[in-house]
Amino acid sequence: MKEVQFQDALNYQPDIVVIKLGTNDTKPQNWEYKNEYQSDMEQMVNAFHSLPSHPRVYLCYPATAYSIKWGINDSIIVHDVIPMIDAVARKLSLEVIDLHSPTANKKELFPDDIHPNPEGAAILANEVYKAITKKKTGSRILFIGDSITDGNWGGGGAKPSSERNHWDQNHIFGSGYMYLCAAHYQGLYPEREYRFLNRGISGHKLEDLKGRWEVDVLKESPDVLSVLIGTNDIDQFMSSKEKTFDFERWANNYKALIDASLKQNPHLKLILCSPFVVNSGGMKSKADFALRDSLIREAGQVVEKIAADCGAVFINYQQLFDELYYKYPALPDTYWLWDGIHPTPAGHQKMAERWVEQAGDF
Repeated sequence: MKEVQFQDALNYQPDIVVIKLGTNDTKPQNWEYKNEYQSDMEQMVNAFHSLPSHPRVYLCYPATAYSIKWGINDSIIVHDVIPMIDAVARKLSLEVIDLHSPTANKKELFPDDIHPNPEGAAILANEVYKAITKKKTGSRILFIGDSITDGNWGGGGAKPSSERNHWDQNHIFGSGYMYLCAAHYQGLYPEREYRFLNRGISGHKLEDLKGRWEVDVLKESPDVLSVLIGTNDIDQFMSSKEKTFDFERWANNYKALIDASLKQNPHLKLILCSPFVVNSGGMKSKADFALRDSLIREAGQVVEKIAADCGAVFINYQQLFDELYYKYPALPDTYWLWDGIHPTPAGHQKMAERWVEQAGDF
């Protein structure tokens, strides 16, 4: 603690401090001062805690040492150092990051038996990352909705999830924005082992989601839930003889599904998306487009309010497509949405980009 590096660390005024010390302490010339190890660590932690930045301090178990090299001794790490770290953590109410267990039985990742290679270092980094961010590996991200989400996953054909193919990796996510989102996160963060689930079913309305929520959502226990619904609700109304769309009932039913998921998992990250429509392709022949457009936008406002009430991320896809059609007026009107409702590959790409941008990290 008399070293310049320690003073530099204090002067940095950190918000987070990760202390990984103990490996070199096991060398014979250092371990003769073992009775000072615990008090020295307490003094170091207290020095950081006294800073104006009030940092969070984490203590790390040393990584596994695979031979007695340079005097470093894994037996001392296990039987002496780790118990001392635990004692300091208990006394000062600190969180401990275990770097010893994750590196056990991985001798091939330690070329000199002590220092990790890049793959071994990645394991250490991932353990620290998980502790600091509280992010776990294997998070389950579930998308639910209608045909826009479905993308013909697992054979499609409007079949229920139970009748679809869940093993064929060629079609497990379908073809659409959901597939592109999964590809982004799984490709960029393989060490997090994300598990993506598509539960979109073509033609479905909110009432249909209600009927399968228990099986397709609650039983899957997602950590992140993305919902895009409403297009078919409005479409059915447009084909009916009803005079007004019951937005109050629709909002209550939507909120009830969200409440059920939050009751099961209060830490659930929610991504609620607005339905959308544009006057392109076959939609241009619809004499009642103005009414449809108005209702879709109102449904989006309902979703936005529900998102605000429950602390969810709201993705305004109607705004996205409005922006795209305004920005690229010279393109064919079918470039982004080929029939006014369903995205083209370009449209799905833009949806995925917006989803990733707003959903962020998890």
